[in-house]
Amino acid sequence: MQVIVLSDHGGHQLQQTQRQLRAAGTNLNAWHGAYRTAWADLQSVKHAKPLWKRLLSVSTAEERQAHARVHGAWQEVLRAGAGSEGIKQRAKQQAAGISGEEILTWALSSVLPDEWVMLRGYRNRGGETDHVLVGPQGVWAVEVKRRRVRLHAVADQWWFEKLDARGRSVETGHAVDGGGRTWGRQVAEVTEGLSAWLTRNGHAVPVHTAVMLMHEQAQLGRSHRAGVDLLATHPTDLLQAIADHASPLAPGACEQIVALIRRDHQYHERRRRRPR
Repeated sequence: MQVIVLSDHGGHQLQQTQRQLRAAGTNLNAWHGAYRTAWADLQSVKHAKPLWKRLLSVSTAEERQAHARVHGAWQEVLRAGAGSEGIKQRAKQQAAGISGEEILTWALSSVLPDEWVMLRGYRNRGGETDHVLVGPQGVWAVEVKRRRVRLHAVADQWWFEKLDARGRSVETGHAVDGGGRTWGRQVAEVTEGLSAWLTRNGHAVPVHTAVMLMHEQAQLGRSHRAGVDLLATHPTDLLQAIADHASPLAPGACEQIVALIRRDHQYHERRRRRPR
């Protein structure tokens, strides 16, 4: 299987988050330093008080001001620490997503012949999806998630149970992207635009959809009218689905479709970057 990287949005996001994490760490260290300085100033003010005020625990205006600076600096330490932790968690999620994409790419490339092409990071008017597969048996748009969850998908309601290392449910959440679309709708909207583009250019072929959970402990729960052709946790399920939903392409069609996808992606990338 050939792999063509159209965009590395996930990688760029991770790099940006890592830069933010370094800046957050610098900010946190600065506030720790401010807290230490404020604490030292408070001790100096206390020692500078007359002995009788120290013995009777009488505070001075300078001492109260120093206490306020200590309290303020500590609040900033807490805020900076929480911000840094949030960025750290986002970086972990982004790195996991990239890892899931790499795992699926490796699994497919070790099986699918060179007639197949994987285009990574395809974008159109409907958004971006991780992979578009084009080969003799058809076209697939594939969204990859690397989450240790049990996923449920019933029509337009997608949700997950977050699992601990022992497979126990510890938290629930909506399985949606940053725009509030379900993971299925996320890939479906990209697919709708891709299918229309190919049809306008003489290739009225079905574009199948898949959502792959690529965490080794991921599970599937309830699923009914999920709106995608495949919801799975293992690459072999995708390979089997490609065979089951085979929509053979005419000779030479694969190359033409790949060229159209690249052209469409480039157009939408330029459009997205155009100043408004």
